[in-house]
Amino acid sequence: MPIKNLLAAASLITVLATSVAAKGTFYDCDMNVDVPNGWVSPKIGIVVDEAGKATVLDNIILTLLEKPLQVRARARGDSLRLSWQIAGAIDSAGQRVPTFSYQAWLDTKNLGLSVVAKPVGFPQRFSGKGRCQIRKNFNGFPRS
Repeated sequence: MPIKNLLAAASLITVLATSVAAKGTFYDCDMNVDVPNGWVSPKIGIVVDEAGKATVLDNIILTLLEKPLQVRARARGDSLRLSWQIAGAIDSAGQRVPTFSYQAWLDTKNLGLSVVAKPVGFPQRFSGKGRCQIRKNFNGFPRS
C-alpha cells in the first residue's frame, strides 16, 4: 500500500474511532476500486449511531472537506443505503471540482459495501466493492 494511502487510512481510523465513542457502529471498509486514485477511495469508514444517522469519511472527503461528512441513510432489512454529495470543493491545484453524487449500499449482515460516484452532469461513473469489519476495540490505533 503506498504511503499516502497508508497515512489516509490511519487518519480515517483515528478520526472515526473518536466518533464511535458516542455509541455507534464503526464499519472499517477496504475497497476494490475500478480506477486507482479515482473518486472511490480504497479505504472508507462509516459510523452509524444509535439513532440511525450515518457519518462517512474517506480519502476524498478528508482531502476536499477536511472532516467527516454526515450523510443520508435509509435502512431496509439488513441493508443500509447511504447517499451524499460533495459540492463546491477546491482541489490542491486550486481548481473547482465538479459536484459528485455518491450512492453506497452497506450489507450490515454480510458486511459488503458497494459505492458508486458520479460527477453531476457528466457521463463518467466510478465504482468500487469491498468488505467491511466492525471495529469495537480501538486499542492500538494511533490517537491524535
